[in-house]
Amino acid sequence: MKSLFSYHSFAIFLLLISLAPLPAADTFSSVYITEFVAINQHGLKDEAGELSPWIELHNGSATTVHLQNWHLTDSPANLTQWSFPAVSLLPDKYMVVFASGRNRTNDLAHLHTSFRLGAQANYLALVNPKTNIVSEFTVGKQAADIAYGRIRGEPAMHGPLPKPTPGKPNPASGPGFAPEVIFSRPSGAFVQPFALQLSCPAPSAVIRYTLDGTLPRTNSPIYSAPLRVTNSSQVRARAFQERLYPGPVQSESYPLLDTNMAHFTSTLPVLVLDTFGREIPTSSRASSVHVSFYEPVQGKTSLTNAPSLVTPGGFRVRGSTSSGMPQSPFAVEFLDEFKQERHLSPLGLPPESDWILYAPNAVDPVMIHNAFIFQLSREIGRYSPRTRFVEVFVVRDSGSVKEAHYQGIYTLEEKIKISRQRVNIDHLGAEDLKPPAVTGGYLLKFDRLGPGEVGLVSSGDRGLVYVEPKELILNLPQRAPQKQYIDSFVSDFDQALHGPQWKDPVLGYRAYLDVEAAIDFHVLEVLSGNVDSMVLSTYFYKPRNGKIICGPHWDFDRSLGSTDGRDDNPRQWEMGHPYFGGAWWPRLFEDPDFWQLWVDRWQALRGSHFSLANLNQLADQLCGQLREAQPRHYRTWGLQPRGGSYQSEIDHMKDWLSNRVDFIDHELVQPPRLNRAEGRVPPGFPLTLAAPTNATIYYTLDGSDPRQSQGAVSPRAIAFTAPIPLLTNVQVMARAWNNAQKQSGGPPISTPWSAPVRSLFLVKP
Repeated sequence: MKSLFSYHSFAIFLLLISLAPLPAADTFSSVYITEFVAINQHGLKDEAGELSPWIELHNGSATTVHLQNWHLTDSPANLTQWSFPAVSLLPDKYMVVFASGRNRTNDLAHLHTSFRLGAQANYLALVNPKTNIVSEFTVGKQAADIAYGRIRGEPAMHGPLPKPTPGKPNPASGPGFAPEVIFSRPSGAFVQPFALQLSCPAPSAVIRYTLDGTLPRTNSPIYSAPLRVTNSSQVRARAFQERLYPGPVQSESYPLLDTNMAHFTSTLPVLVLDTFGREIPTSSRASSVHVSFYEPVQGKTSLTNAPSLVTPGGFRVRGSTSSGMPQSPFAVEFLDEFKQERHLSPLGLPPESDWILYAPNAVDPVMIHNAFIFQLSREIGRYSPRTRFVEVFVVRDSGSVKEAHYQGIYTLEEKIKISRQRVNIDHLGAEDLKPPAVTGGYLLKFDRLGPGEVGLVSSGDRGLVYVEPKELILNLPQRAPQKQYIDSFVSDFDQALHGPQWKDPVLGYRAYLDVEAAIDFHVLEVLSGNVDSMVLSTYFYKPRNGKIICGPHWDFDRSLGSTDGRDDNPRQWEMGHPYFGGAWWPRLFEDPDFWQLWVDRWQALRGSHFSLANLNQLADQLCGQLREAQPRHYRTWGLQPRGGSYQSEIDHMKDWLSNRVDFIDHELVQPPRLNRAEGRVPPGFPLTLAAPTNATIYYTLDGSDPRQSQGAVSPRAIAFTAPIPLLTNVQVMARAWNNAQKQSGGPPISTPWSAPVRSLFLVKP
């Protein structure tokens, strides 16, 4: 039900109040009060489902603030009226406290003050342990379902807000705000200088602007005449109007193209990352950047065309080993005007804020390793990041976009994160502290530890790393039940895996691990020859009320016959890397049933997605997109292809794959072949089964598996010795068996069984 306090009423209400100035006590470089609702009739409910008044805090500092012994009060005469328990607030995060009068501090996710706000709530303050007031409001009578809070970008201004936003940034537009500034020219590159005009629908509004990337404030220059744009420029503007809040911030960017760049074309999309000569930190690791995507028009991309997507952003060099390579990989984040994440859809990919620019470098001269494996993963039904190839220019100076800024071909990839379009599991919120909510979702990985991380399990610089929620979040006192849950779940899995009943479907590892997903993940890693597999960049996640799911796949630069050297020889299982090692895999592959499921899946995929025809077609499709841009990339980084040409690198990868699948095929007992495809057959049709040399075929006619659990021959199985006359409808299931077939140098055990073949035969009446 909507609030009875309409937008029209809000506008009238706003005219009756004055925008309050900054009290001397307020500071915005630590924790401060951002908004509150004193009369909550239709808004946020507390943990009991009741509508209580609430107060929102924001941490404006760059460090975590521990709030124990801080205070909230609605009385200037009693600054320690209500005290915080042992809770912490991370940088740039929000916290909601219910001002209900119930005085609850035991449940750290649902705090309630000892005082209750109401219509006459004319004072509210946040007080630090030294009893210094760090944030306060002195206000008048409050209205139902109307928040009172600070204005984004101008926190010294505060007043009634049209829409409460508990736990989120306050609104920056809508009723009570000045209109948006209109630019005469949208963002885009230019060659010739031009005049930029700024306007506003409200004649009385004052437009203030900046050219240095900072937010337009009340003391910024006033626009009075067209701006002459002669060099690469970023213009930010905001309208200020009497008795209204400042309007939404609007930014447009205009990179100047060097003479040669005006003629640059590509068959790929082009991404320009331009700092306009500024290195403004948006976090401890990222710098501000303007992001511009240009897409092909009639098959050609030109920077003189209008960009298809522009946005402020943040970027940083990423990776451990790869960060030191000549071509830097980047993490890119799309941001709004206030440096908050912004979900956009680049190049037709599903909208999100976080992206990775994978740099192939010299170890991946064919430049498709990630895109190749990720697409195979999606084709077999398991999510891995979607990708698009782009050519990238990175401009760190204040001049024009030049050829010297060219960084080559990159793969734009979805960052692995929990979201509806990526790892699609429940997001674990601050209130999810009891079952079933506390059971998920969690995203983890085996990898190198990040700065300050100790991991769930660690050994040296590597370990089992919390990805989402991050370790910093799980270490908050109010998140302790979540950390305890996931730590215990992983520990229980490990104990079950190595316990006496480890093969039991209820008590063993199957109670904790999605076996089919684990096998799909492992099969693709082994196919690729990824030298970092299982110990680095190895992700898995746990859905709510679910088991561990291995994946998504990540980081295949050193695979598929790269120049790394460790993956040179595809005709061996491990190629210098323990695909059957790591934390869990040695034990899993000691189970004959787990190993047999791996064999079954491999041989099924060899008839479809892993067929050599499909693998070669995918390689040609991806490489075909790079043909025109590839020479520029090679020249930029001085790459010398093995065999003398890009085609020789493609052929090298195809030969490597051919040898890889052939080697694994010959390590396994091959499935039997039937002389007739399933379907209708005449009465008495003689069905024959062909087996590999020295193999026996066992079959059933009732659809049951001729192989028993743990590898024995089923009592229902029949050894094939002569054609089988089909007299009635039958479901044939057959496997080949050869006890002399051994797999060596890889899995810890061998299986004598092939994958099954299944066929339903309907005998014609």
